[in-house]
Amino acid sequence: MMELVKDKRVRQYELTYLLPEVLTSSEVATVKEAIEQLLKKNKVTVVSQEDWGKKLLAYPIKYKSQKQHEAYYTHMVLEADSTRMPKFENDLYLKQEVMRHLLVLAENVKAGE
Repeated sequence: MMELVKDKRVRQYELTYLLPEVLTSSEVATVKEAIEQLLKKNKVTVVSQEDWGKKLLAYPIKYKSQKQHEAYYTHMVLEADSTRMPKFENDLYLKQEVMRHLLVLAENVKAGE
């Protein structure tokens, strides 16, 4: 019989989030700082972070009743206790400046990749 693993395990995750193109560079920096505070609050470690810059979206996304055609992309590799990630993701959902995010379990990610 197979048992479900319910123990606390430190795992790696990949997070990619999009910020609206209408934000100024200082507003983008403020939002990124707020996300870093969420990570610290939830005891999530940042293994690596890449700013992919402003990119064209595949389809427009509404942000404050305006269609956004571009967004600032940021990709992070995170490490945390698996029990902490649902709370972190919930906190991230509450950040109004984050238009979209994707948080997935990383597979064979090494620091600096």
